Amino acid sequence: MLLIVVVLTSFAAGSAVAQDWRRTGPPYPAFEPFSLNSYDVISAVLMIRREFALIHVDEDGHTSILPVHSVHSVWVDFDPDAFENHQNRYDILLNDEPLDWDHTYIEYGGDLVNLKILFTYNNQRPFPDVDYRVDPR
Repeated sequence: MLLIVVVLTSFAAGSAVAQDWRRTGPPYPAFEPFSLNSYDVISAVLMIRREFALIHVDEDGHTSILPVHSVHSVWVDFDPDAFENHQNRYDILLNDEPLDWDHTYIEYGGDLVNLKILFTYNNQRPFPDVDYRVDPR
């Protein structure tokens, strides 16, 4: 019984340390131009393929519907300075055009959420010029 308590206590302490690091760790810059690693690009492509349409919001706040006909990933670069398994960088082609990460939104959790922000890690600097959510009305 004592062994179980010790193991659970050290696991909880280890989790607390990991969570503290995420909160206080340095904010890393996002990749410029914005791109995804191989794991995240697969998730993004599958997420977009499940949708019939995405929403595009221009600089003036006007919205338009982007029908999803085709979604593909393309390799764009190898970044030797990136973390291991994040070095190969990919972008997404929506209907054979590069995805406009700053202005494209997807329905996620009942909200319209920006795809760029959705695929930004919690230890990366935020994008001040990109609205995280938009009102669908």
